Amino acid sequence: MLKNKVIIIALIGALYSIGIMAQNNTNSPYSRYGYGILDDNSFGMGRAMGGIGYGLRSARQINVKTPASYAAMDSLTFLFDFGVNLQNVWMKEIPTGAKESQINGNLEYIAMQFPLGKNIAASLGLLPFSYVGYSYGGTINNGSESKLGEGGINQAYAGVSVNVYKGFSLGANISYLFGNIVHDNYIIPSNQNTIDGIIENKLHVSDFHVEFGAQYTYKINEKDKFTIGAVYSPKKALLGHEYRTEQVYSSSSSSTASQVEKSDTTSLKGNYEIASTYGLGFTYSRDNLFTVGADVTFQDWKDTRYAGRTDTLNNRIKVAVGGEYIPNILSRNYLKRIRYRLGAFYNQSYLKVSDASTNSSMNMREVGVSCGFGLPIKSDKSIVNLGLEYVNRRTTPQALITENYLRVSVSLTFNEFWFFKRKFE
Repeated sequence: MLKNKVIIIALIGALYSIGIMAQNNTNSPYSRYGYGILDDNSFGMGRAMGGIGYGLRSARQINVKTPASYAAMDSLTFLFDFGVNLQNVWMKEIPTGAKESQINGNLEYIAMQFPLGKNIAASLGLLPFSYVGYSYGGTINNGSESKLGEGGINQAYAGVSVNVYKGFSLGANISYLFGNIVHDNYIIPSNQNTIDGIIENKLHVSDFHVEFGAQYTYKINEKDKFTIGAVYSPKKALLGHEYRTEQVYSSSSSSTASQVEKSDTTSLKGNYEIASTYGLGFTYSRDNLFTVGADVTFQDWKDTRYAGRTDTLNNRIKVAVGGEYIPNILSRNYLKRIRYRLGAFYNQSYLKVSDASTNSSMNMREVGVSCGFGLPIKSDKSIVNLGLEYVNRRTTPQALITENYLRVSVSLTFNEFWFFKRKFE
């Protein structure tokens, strides 16, 4: 049994590594700004509940939004979780009314959690930090240009949590951030079909980041409890290197073939930072019946340096609410043992979007609703999480592109007695 589990983990880890290298989980023109579209780091349970997590505390599912939650598991359990998603985005350009739709998806994350002792547990995993992916064009003097972007930043984390005193736990994560963000700009003259020049900007990131969390659970009575959670991660100077490559092509009017006439690459150590994060949330739950909660997240991006400047980003504020209901967890009727989930969120993005036509900048916001199910399997210990999200993303005031997402997510959490040894008489 142990051997089979190791093989499964190794195979999924290999698939995830391939997914990271070819990662492109967005088709948003807005991802050309900053580090791209930030991932919310919500796993299956919390994602279907609007993305809440700071107050969630479960012995059977991993909650990476707060490292303080890891110690909720018992000393004999091993958890393994991985998730995938598929999304369709409908985009509409406001000034012209032009419409476009695209589909993408990938293996999102893998994570595991295990006890180190009676009141201490650890978690390891791989998950995204941000996504970049876009392709669009436009006209310029004497020609046109095409802009393409891809890549993103990933994070490999290790965390530990300790039950300090009755209902109170502390935890910390250390993450290794790594990845490449590439922006390409192709110039095409109007009198020929060949490329006249390419400007490529590449950001390579490789650095560490830390996060701290705390949770306190107050038992109101034998069935009801209230949990409050908080997270904090400090501002971090990010070790990033910028590479700028400019290539100029030449071609004759009688031929569409192009040759590189000039190519220059400049490398410099970039001046980048990651914003400090403050998160606060709570849940109120009745044992094996329902859970309701809310989260508030604030990230101080406005004073954070990106490419040496502190005027290109906005502060991020997200508010999320959600809940879960289980009709009867002890029923023989499978439908009554399913976990039914619902949630919603509002997110004021950290991105500051520029409008070349008015020479101004605009804020961006996201509004979303989510629902889902937790389907118990294997004697109700393990669980399949299904989630459906609708997200509307646009600038405020609305002036550029409106994006509407329909996202389906599936995750599987294995719950096993990893450290249990059978005794034979």
